[in-house]
Amino acid sequence: MDLTYFGAYGRLRANRSSFLSPDYVDQLAQKDSGEFLKSLSDTSYRQQIDRLSSIYKLPELAEIVINAHMVDMIKKASFAMPPMASNFVRAYVSRWDLENIKLILSSKVLGYGVEYTDTFLTVSRGTPVGIFSGMISGDEYSKIIEQRDIEGVVNSLVRYGYGTILMKFMDDARRTNNISQMVVALDLYYFDRLKESLKFYNGDEGPMSEYISHLIDIKNIMSVLKSGPDSNGNNGSVDIKDYIIAGGNIPDSRLVEMRAKDADSLKQYMPFKIDGAIEAYKGDAFLSHIETALKAELDRKYLKAFDSLPGSIESLIGFIIRSEIERDELRSIWLSKQYAVSKERAESLRTLRLVVS
Repeated sequence: MDLTYFGAYGRLRANRSSFLSPDYVDQLAQKDSGEFLKSLSDTSYRQQIDRLSSIYKLPELAEIVINAHMVDMIKKASFAMPPMASNFVRAYVSRWDLENIKLILSSKVLGYGVEYTDTFLTVSRGTPVGIFSGMISGDEYSKIIEQRDIEGVVNSLVRYGYGTILMKFMDDARRTNNISQMVVALDLYYFDRLKESLKFYNGDEGPMSEYISHLIDIKNIMSVLKSGPDSNGNNGSVDIKDYIIAGGNIPDSRLVEMRAKDADSLKQYMPFKIDGAIEAYKGDAFLSHIETALKAELDRKYLKAFDSLPGSIESLIGFIIRSEIERDELRSIWLSKQYAVSKERAESLRTLRLVVS
């Protein structure tokens, strides 16, 4: 047993008091936009608000504060990790590198400027959260954002490995102005790296391996649903097998079957019981109903188990997952206030109470 795990666990246990309770978040959801940050300033978010309010203004400030708080919590989890855990934690956290890259690529396709893109990157002190993967520095992100087009972004990413992965799709992206193949390639790379970096060091990493397999199932399910039949019932020319990530629990054949099913029939294909989310999807064709519900059920199943394993990689990742859940919860509340999202849709995107209570 690596005693470094226990040192990290002790620090994270002390930092758990920084997490917001479901009751507090419920109260925050009732506040109007003008009271949102004021209320958060009475919590551990005060540090990020004080640090960033001189640089950004509402409405962007609120989302940046939420992102920055998550980044700072991840930094706490990443401090003094046991050597055998570091590769896996970095691989897990690199999802934010990939999210930032997808965002930058999308901005080039849509023609957004540097200022618009930079606002929504997941950053802290000007440093994207992906910096904890040991890959892209904050200064390098700035240079990548400033590239004129997709080709410039991809060329800038070659030195980090991402560009080499994306290069093979450059001609198609240039011709169609569509980066969907690039997004799929990044997802495949992420999960391959995540699986390869999980080593059975303490001997108690089984729950984490199971968690990753379920994450892959959810990603595959969503890829299938997003590529489903159009309004005329046609599946188009996309071969869904090219989008399926290996390592999940659901066989490829069953995923292919799922593509042609209606909403009611989907219930029997889901790894968790999410009938309420599927009913919501039937009335509001918003796939996030399903994705959010699946992820919430997964976290509800594993998060308490992770927390009950002190001195393990699960306890480290559990802390990060809890930070991500809070970030997503607050972000959903804030964006629903800014963009007049329906109450039903906004509520379906909130999972904190389900997961931690």
